[in-house]
Amino acid sequence: MAAQLEPVPETPASTGLTLEKLECKMDLVYNWGYESTRQDLRDLYNKAKRSHWISEETLPWATNVDASKASWPEHFHPLFGSDIFKKLGEKEKTALNVEISSWLLSQFLHGEQGALMAATQLVASVPDIDSKYYAATQVFDEARHVEVYDRYLHQKVGHSYPVSPHLKTLLDLILKDSRWDMKLLGMQIMVEGLALAVFGMV
Repeated sequence: MAAQLEPVPETPASTGLTLEKLECKMDLVYNWGYESTRQDLRDLYNKAKRSHWISEETLPWATNVDASKASWPEHFHPLFGSDIFKKLGEKEKTALNVEISSWLLSQFLHGEQGALMAATQLVASVPDIDSKYYAATQVFDEARHVEVYDRYLHQKVGHSYPVSPHLKTLLDLILKDSRWDMKLLGMQIMVEGLALAVFGMV
């Protein structure tokens, strides 16, 4: 008997909604002493202050992009080797490459928004002041990442896709966890690890 696939759950984005409220419980931690106890993080904070870049000035937005050009070898294609893939003509393969690239970049965009919100939560929840300072630089970095992916998708590719329900589940688990250390590990190990793996493939 063939295994039955479970239906993919709908997400607010897949149903056309653009806003979603996620209830999260976490403690906000003041630090009234402002003692510098983490010199390593203070050094990273100071380095981040000096190295901020502006996307409009740093990235060559005037460059023409050929969205039909494949970003990976054909054998990396999810359908490669299947009867469906073998029936595709070159035009269909090219069109499919455009859609897969757009879908993949869209997931990066959504993942960066998750990282933006997680970094914001870390500013509020980490106890020492040096960690708060450094987490604040991460907020700004993640905001730029969201901005750049969004602009690239809509100006160069022409469209984006909703968040994958599986990525959404992972982001929700991280954002709803009340422990700041688990929030940090979730973003740095799981989400960023997945992103680095895809970067390596591309």
